[in-house]
Amino acid sequence: MHLDTLTFMVSNTLITAFSSLCLFGAWYRFNRDASLLWWACAHGTNTVGIAIVILGFAFHNPVLLPIGGVFLTFAPALVWAGVKRFYGKTVPISLLFAGLIALLAVSVLPVDIDHRQWAVTVQFAAWTVYLLLAVASLRSNSEENLPGRRALMILLSIHAIIFIGGLYEDLAGTFDASAPPDLLTWFGMIHLESIFYASGTAFIVIQMTRERNEQKILECAQTDSLTGAVNRQAFFEGAKRLLERCSRDGSPYSMVMFDLDHFKTINDTQGHQTGDRILISFANTVRNSLRPNDLFGRYGGEEFLVVLPDASIETAYVIAERVRKAFADEHRFFDGLPLDATVSAGVASIRTSSDLNEIVASVDQAMYAAKHNGRNRVERAPDQKGAAVQRGVVARIA
Repeated sequence: MHLDTLTFMVSNTLITAFSSLCLFGAWYRFNRDASLLWWACAHGTNTVGIAIVILGFAFHNPVLLPIGGVFLTFAPALVWAGVKRFYGKTVPISLLFAGLIALLAVSVLPVDIDHRQWAVTVQFAAWTVYLLLAVASLRSNSEENLPGRRALMILLSIHAIIFIGGLYEDLAGTFDASAPPDLLTWFGMIHLESIFYASGTAFIVIQMTRERNEQKILECAQTDSLTGAVNRQAFFEGAKRLLERCSRDGSPYSMVMFDLDHFKTINDTQGHQTGDRILISFANTVRNSLRPNDLFGRYGGEEFLVVLPDASIETAYVIAERVRKAFADEHRFFDGLPLDATVSAGVASIRTSSDLNEIVASVDQAMYAAKHNGRNRVERAPDQKGAAVQRGVVARIA
């Protein structure tokens, strides 16, 4: 087989078509994920555009070239839309069709220009702009830790650079848009590099979707479905890791236990739906008061635990008191009716011990001291030693 640009265009068409089919299959498998559908349509549109251009070159039909150019101009807009939808962002319709509008303008405006040459310019510019917008969107969503994000940014950036080279050649007038270009030109390299672009982006996007789904499954397994706090098992696994780290560093390790006051009465008088809403509201109050590295979990029922790494007992007390006051102030009334929901809390801290049972026993003792002393208050653990013996709390962790 003679390796010329037309040969690579045919190979590019086949691989891009296969990539589109893979993306459609992944879209069906991953619960109709909208971003995969956008990517599948982008590769499919690109496939149709390249195929039409190949037919135009093969049969020397100049009418087919601008038709193929329409599809090729719209394909990168769908790539950008796919990235936007992956992160749940809306796609501005005006920007989505901006490339096509520009293509239509240079094709039909009654001005003395080479319409065919300017149509290619718009096509190359559309790929460059939309790809760079897609890279910018990926870059701005770095908070989600998906390994494939950087690889996708690199592939899109390389593809954009190739089109910048093609745009330069187009503006310089160094190739004829009516015939297949030389393989060693930027325009020729586009069809060679597109083979890797199509297959690579399809693979990475599918992997990123799979990784996100696996993360969601893991989060659901570790999260209390009502309040969004981590569940009991996940909390103690995380608490143990933080304790080991603080023990190595010699830094303080504090814990807070919260227990909503008279919660059974709220359920009995206001109904369980109101009780659930109170639990959700309390969880939000706690999250608004915590630092990024703090660990918040549901211990059971209306009891919650918070681990505060690198925090002294004084800091833990201030945070617990802030939560207590905010919750009491916000729940004097609920749905316009008097409620006066409050919470009691106990705080404890250790520095040298690596026994998680010890601090849980201490914070549990402090919380019950707050209950005994009138509720709606925060108490410090007076002494961590022997607390588990006094109340037999160790068994509650098992």
